[in-house]
Amino acid sequence: MPELELLTPSAAAAALTAAGDDGRGFLGLDPVTQNEPLLARELAGGAAAFRYADTVLGCRVNPDQPRQAEVAATTADPDALGALLDFLHTYQRCTSFVALVPESLDASGYRAHGFTETGLLRSHRFAAGAYRDVRVLHTARDAY
Repeated sequence: MPELELLTPSAAAAALTAAGDDGRGFLGLDPVTQNEPLLARELAGGAAAFRYADTVLGCRVNPDQPRQAEVAATTADPDALGALLDFLHTYQRCTSFVALVPESLDASGYRAHGFTETGLLRSHRFAAGAYRDVRVLHTARDAY
């Protein structure tokens, strides 16, 4: 069984760049239009990135509500997302999780862990020459 591996910001930036379109919107980043040094700098500013098998995962704890974290994943692998949620609950004591998932990406891994759509940000992200909608997903630990 794979383990959650902490990535340095530069290693995470390289992994996101390799993920291409699957990395778009990852914690508000865009590896298609941002270069690796910029991605690494953005990730070093309060985010953490991990690898679980072929999936890159990320999290950013909310500074105004330290029991809440924004999470992101480059694939819809429920095992990878489950490992991240377990880690955040155990070591960061997070009980509330939010994900911003572009409509073009699969959200089944999130739904497998009790995430529900709580909103839709219309025309929130610019990609492929047009503004795209982004789903706001949320779950709480007792629902997970």
